[in-house]
Amino acid sequence: MNKYLRRIIRRKKCSAFFLYAVIAVLVSLVFTPASASADELIRHNYIYPGEGLALLPDRSETNSVIEFFRVNRPAYSVEMLYEFPGSGDIDWEELYFSLRSISRLEEVWYFSEHAGKYRFMFPNAYVIESPGNKTRLPDFDADTNFADAELYAYLDDAELKDGRYRVNYSVRTGSIQVKILNASNLRRFIKVVGTGDFYLDFLFFEDYVGSEDERRLKVYIYGAYTLKNEFIVLKLLKYPYSTLAKRVYTIFSALIGDFHEADLPVEFPEYLR
Repeated sequence: MNKYLRRIIRRKKCSAFFLYAVIAVLVSLVFTPASASADELIRHNYIYPGEGLALLPDRSETNSVIEFFRVNRPAYSVEMLYEFPGSGDIDWEELYFSLRSISRLEEVWYFSEHAGKYRFMFPNAYVIESPGNKTRLPDFDADTNFADAELYAYLDDAELKDGRYRVNYSVRTGSIQVKILNASNLRRFIKVVGTGDFYLDFLFFEDYVGSEDERRLKVYIYGAYTLKNEFIVLKLLKYPYSTLAKRVYTIFSALIGDFHEADLPVEFPEYLR
């Protein structure tokens, strides 16, 4: 377990060389050759009103995404599909504890176009006992099992302050799923997102690539929110879809690190803007 207790320090400055062009929105899954670079292995789709999910894998675990989309009808949604470049056996336990490392988000250093400077996206990010008690707890300890779990996290976003979230981890043979739902209102100077209106769903799974002889690790990512006081908020928030994608992508890339040869910069890619 000791290898999971080490603190992984994230990069605080990012190169401009990650701003490569990639294929835009796909309406169906396209497999990518093993030689492709990491920036070619991620797909995204902004879901506009009246449209449906385009990148959703045909798996039972994605029922949670379908249900949230059906019941809540969020105003803004984004989905992403990433194929890890690594091959061979997957260390599911290492992945699990990387995803449990909530405090790693405190190391995310990004350029804020609004503030015109680099700053931390989540100045405070850690596990808490409950939405009503934000006393800092360790991400996990030596007795933490590689198993289903529910916890609460405090993410004091640079823009959306004092957020408390419920985080659920589900471990199955050949997959790990993480579901994140805000358990408090998200505010700036006014309410921006109501309780239960910000949702993330990460599904890591193995899938065949090209032929049935090769399997690859993939992750389907879904993020959604509905804005409160939208008329006022949109005067400050010019690009609500890419703002959502920025948080979804950043949380994903920061938590996985370089797992299974992942090579994604934490800084927000140009093609998601």
